[in-house]
Amino acid sequence: MSNIILKCENLTMQFGGLVAVNKFSIQIREGMIFGLIGPNGAGKTTAFNMITGNLKPTSGKVYFYDKDITGMKPYKIVSLGMARTFQNIRLFSNLSVLENVLTGYHHKLKYNLIDTILRTPRFYKYENQMKEEGMKLLESVRLEEKANFRASELPYGERRKVEIARALATGPKLLLLDEPAAGMNPQETTDLMYFIQEVKEKFDLTVFLIEHDMKFVMNLCETIAVLDHGVKIAEGKPEEIRKNPDVIKAYLGDINA
Repeated sequence: MSNIILKCENLTMQFGGLVAVNKFSIQIREGMIFGLIGPNGAGKTTAFNMITGNLKPTSGKVYFYDKDITGMKPYKIVSLGMARTFQNIRLFSNLSVLENVLTGYHHKLKYNLIDTILRTPRFYKYENQMKEEGMKLLESVRLEEKANFRASELPYGERRKVEIARALATGPKLLLLDEPAAGMNPQETTDLMYFIQEVKEKFDLTVFLIEHDMKFVMNLCETIAVLDHGVKIAEGKPEEIRKNPDVIKAYLGDINA
């Protein structure tokens, strides 16, 4: 059996008297595509935010390769090999596609502030090296022809791919995608599904995603967990989740009532 790359134990997030996520536990093995679904307001993004350091859990633990990362700062978690995207695309609209991707390399920079101010040979050496790596990355995801386009000039589906490429620039082993297909038309959604499968294999990734598009999740994920009102109500293979009465009730209400 593959190694466990991510383990959450009883993760709980409480805002005043509201419990947004309650004792959320999962284990994700290396190489999986794992999905987290649930109705609006179920606590999915809150769970992601606890895992990636954007929120410190009220209680519970997060382990990345057996290392306790609970409450660790996001930039430190990124340096360990975990990257994420967000529900709303967060590209720099007026920067080029290449420039957006290069921001993902900044935690790896080997020059300092003085090098930057004085434009030393060391600065140019690593800047050029970073640009070469950025172009290779864009080539690997078939976006090299758009390298000099401004991000704002791209169609929505391609902007999402650029955001994923920027996350890949950090060198992750675990990639978390928060509603990657949100706002896409059916063709863009299908293209994105193949894109995620491709980068997962090409970059030897484990993928953990949140998504509302059920067809997308069922076709892409090996295992799916379901949140409802902050509580995990089911976990299993897509065919098991599709038939689970608790999941059906969470989405459709009590059909016998």
